[in-house]
Amino acid sequence: MKVNEKRLVDTFLELVKIDSESFQEKKIHTFLVSRLKELGCRVYVDAAGKTYQTDAPGNIIASLPGTVKSKPVVLCSHMDTVVPGKGVKPVVKKDCITSDGTTILGADDKAGIAIILEVLRTLKEQKLPHPPVEAVFTLTEENGMQGAKNLDCKKIKGREGLILDNEEVSELLVQGPAVNTIEVWVKGLAAHAGVCPEKGISALEVAAYALAQMKLGRIDKETVANFGVVQGGQVTNVVMDEIYLKGEARSLNDAKLVKQTAHMKACFERAVKRFTKKIDGKIHKPEVKFVAVQRYSAVNVPKTNQMVKDILAAAKKSGVTMRAAASGGGCDANVLSGFGFTLPNLGVGCRGCHTLKEKLMLKEFYQAFEIALSAVLAYRK
Repeated sequence: MKVNEKRLVDTFLELVKIDSESFQEKKIHTFLVSRLKELGCRVYVDAAGKTYQTDAPGNIIASLPGTVKSKPVVLCSHMDTVVPGKGVKPVVKKDCITSDGTTILGADDKAGIAIILEVLRTLKEQKLPHPPVEAVFTLTEENGMQGAKNLDCKKIKGREGLILDNEEVSELLVQGPAVNTIEVWVKGLAAHAGVCPEKGISALEVAAYALAQMKLGRIDKETVANFGVVQGGQVTNVVMDEIYLKGEARSLNDAKLVKQTAHMKACFERAVKRFTKKIDGKIHKPEVKFVAVQRYSAVNVPKTNQMVKDILAAAKKSGVTMRAAASGGGCDANVLSGFGFTLPNLGVGCRGCHTLKEKLMLKEFYQAFEIALSAVLAYRK
């Protein structure tokens, strides 16, 4: 299928000029609703925007009727960008598109949006036999996947498809980690550090002892853990009586995530025993509050999944050597996986996302469109 390269690029350029930093997505939301209706889609907007502070009303779910009998195939991208994303001035070069260097470009994820719009337009214009298509555009992915977490899934009939939110087109993400956010509060016992430090219990020492026993960093090929926030203490002459730590554990394997989180908690419990002591005839022990909350689920799309097979076959046809791979990060696919969706993540050709050096590789951008269209045309369920 020959790509209308000029139209695809023009759509992308139009999109990146619309300001849509996280929590300020109303302009692109309005644009997409209008454009999708022009393409003959039934458009539904859910109430996700009312669940947190954003100026857009909700996620967009657009349905294009099929011409063959099948369950719908789902295509998904997010509407927001990271900062600085206001006043983007795209620069078109021979083989790529960049910003002028003062902002990000916004290819993450407006390249994905442009591809989805072009897929819908091509299906309609060329009257190609195709299944029903449900295009889902989510809010505030870049700040905790807020839109996906509050998506009205009942309004989506399909449960298989693809997300267009990865970088290199040669990499199809079929695995992504589940993530637990971990917060720890340690309370010791204050004492004058210069006069009677032995009558205190240092919360810092308790935490340090726990961390020294703990497996952190790369645990195995599927699991990592880290503490990145530490807050405590105000003056140097008082034994620190309180400290707060925040970190996370990630794993592609749910059982390993449970095991690593339990291990981290156990290290703090051992530290409590280690620093319990008698002061002035009374037993004092530090207190630890350990809270782990799952931020999002893991993605595990089998390589035998038909959509994966169709994408890999389409990539080969488009001259792309593609591999099914795992990611250490999260995206809407993780959240939607927890809701029962099966959505491998296709690269759109961007590089340097979230930086002022972000760029969109045009050859890969065109190939991503070809692959997405071929996968939609092949879908039957």
